[in-house]
Amino acid sequence: MRVVILISGALVLLSCIYLFSDRGGIGELQQARQRVDALHADVKRLEAENARLRAEVQSAKKSTYAVERIAREDLGLSKKGEVVYMLPKAR
Repeated sequence: MRVVILISGALVLLSCIYLFSDRGGIGELQQARQRVDALHADVKRLEAENARLRAEVQSAKKSTYAVERIAREDLGLSKKGEVVYMLPKAR
């Protein structure tokens, strides 16, 4: 009977060690939760960026001013006869 209790105790102890170690059990669960939280943050950031880009597309569709602004600022284009001065970007 004493041997059975010792073996049972050893099995419980080994199970607890495995459960609380980084290779399995609770440690692995915590890492998975952290990864999920990071992915949720990425999704929120990307959704905000998508909303901003959708608004920019809608603005470009509705207004020639928006198209002109994008052409000037993003593409460096100008109207015929204009002189464009390109200044170095601030560091």
